[in-house]
Amino acid sequence: MIFINGKLLAIYSRKSKFTGKGESIKNQIDKCKKQLIFKYGSVYDNIEDQIKTYSDEGFTGYNMDRPEFQRLLKDITKNKIKVVIVYKLDRISRNVTDFCNLKDKFTKYNIDFISVTEHFDTSTPLGNAMLMISSVFAQLERDTIAERVRDNMYDLAKTGRWLGGNTPLGYTSEKIEIIDSDDKKRKLYKLVEIPEEKKVIELLWDKLRELKGIHKLESYLMQNDIRTRNGNYFSRFSLMNIFKNPVYAVADEKTLQFFQSMGADVYANEKDLDGKHGLIAYNKRHERKGKADIENDVSDWIIAVGKHEGIISSDKFIESWNLLIKNKDKRFRRPQQNESILSGLIRCQHCGSYMRPRLRATYNSNGKRNFSYLCELKDKSRKQLCQCKNVDGLETDRLVIQKIKELTLPTDKFIKSLKDSTNGKPIEISRKQNELQRLKMVYSNNKIKLEKLINKLVEVDEEIMSDVTNQIKKIKNQNSETENQIKELESNITQKNDQTTIVEMATNLINNYMKYFDNLDLIDKKTLIRTIITSALCDGENVCINLIGSSLENKNPRGGDGRSYP
Repeated sequence: MIFINGKLLAIYSRKSKFTGKGESIKNQIDKCKKQLIFKYGSVYDNIEDQIKTYSDEGFTGYNMDRPEFQRLLKDITKNKIKVVIVYKLDRISRNVTDFCNLKDKFTKYNIDFISVTEHFDTSTPLGNAMLMISSVFAQLERDTIAERVRDNMYDLAKTGRWLGGNTPLGYTSEKIEIIDSDDKKRKLYKLVEIPEEKKVIELLWDKLRELKGIHKLESYLMQNDIRTRNGNYFSRFSLMNIFKNPVYAVADEKTLQFFQSMGADVYANEKDLDGKHGLIAYNKRHERKGKADIENDVSDWIIAVGKHEGIISSDKFIESWNLLIKNKDKRFRRPQQNESILSGLIRCQHCGSYMRPRLRATYNSNGKRNFSYLCELKDKSRKQLCQCKNVDGLETDRLVIQKIKELTLPTDKFIKSLKDSTNGKPIEISRKQNELQRLKMVYSNNKIKLEKLINKLVEVDEEIMSDVTNQIKKIKNQNSETENQIKELESNITQKNDQTTIVEMATNLINNYMKYFDNLDLIDKKTLIRTIITSALCDGENVCINLIGSSLENKNPRGGDGRSYP
């Protein structure tokens, strides 16, 4: 078999993440090379020079959104490739539809495909047929597993049990025993009301009906010092989660029909609809790699009658849900654009909250829309929890920019403090690097434990289901904290190693770029300011800006006339 001159033998390898187990990227490549040398060694005098590798580490095979894989596809369309070899079929794709499309591309460009482990070789008719059959059965296996998980959720819905984790406000959980259909004792958890928190839940619904909006309710709760279980102020988002949680709604015909109308799967016997017990929603959320869990669409929920008592009547629950949907566009409307430079940097010196820009109806002499910086806590609490005076936004930004421009040549004090703030000893960096490696190993081991526990959920007995879910929650929380520690350490190490670069960059920015500041667009202005300023504090009369390792005070940002803002 003779290849067209210039065409390459492509090795593709992939690993979802580093686990310390299974076939590493290096092992996959080595085994693919051995197979290529064995099969095509007589065709090429220097075969290793004709081999090109494409490796993706940390990417799933369920889709094709992988950088090296996309590079391979581009080279295929440019007719650079003759053979694509993988260690195992699922390295290149876990989705039968994607693989069929990929197989069509291979056929179009006359490319042979080889899988080392499964002994597939599309240069032969039998290998080609077996490849497609194997891909179909692999997809069938994954669909069967997904169906088993779904069936398991239905079985859980029949019990009305609480699966563990953080209990919703108003409830705690307790262990109970039941007798199943086989006359066996089973242990499970159910929600039990907390009287004091139940009163808060009832208050939230009553006040929402009265105030007709989440934002007003948020302000009311702040003004009256009504807080969450953890002692924090209620946010709009935490309130939304409460009002959309079926756990509070009593189970009757109305609530069941309401969720059915939105496409949710409802499991309930007529005898369960007693207007007393509450509802439980299964499959509400799903995980995203490296990101926070997100809520599934209501059509993916499984609604069942729980063993706990509901708190909110069906009429109140449905009314509040519809009110929130009606006000959705108003709550999350896109803010009008302003000329704020310090938004996201400037904080209230009294309470520490961010000061956000609020547009005024007037314009200045240059045609720019006037705005003020106002304290978020002051605004949300209707001046009850903070009384920081608003400051003129355009004037504050102007004076801050003026102060930075005055540093045409940074003072010795500024450069000294800049160097001091980034100066790290080698031994300190080495110690942090060792700690970083330890944390990464802990994170990786926890991910392995999570995978095993999640797979175990499909077959686990009801008696230990809660224990398993609690373990999953505990490990996820630990990994979230570990991930934050890793990011912080990586940031510190990078900062220490880049000491000279930071000093030169800051000096260069102030000396060369600030003179072009007025010609930049708003986004570039904000980016440049954030490179020089670390934070800013305002007490309603004075603004203190913190540069890298230094600070400058800007008094009376209304123009230096000694007056404070109304």
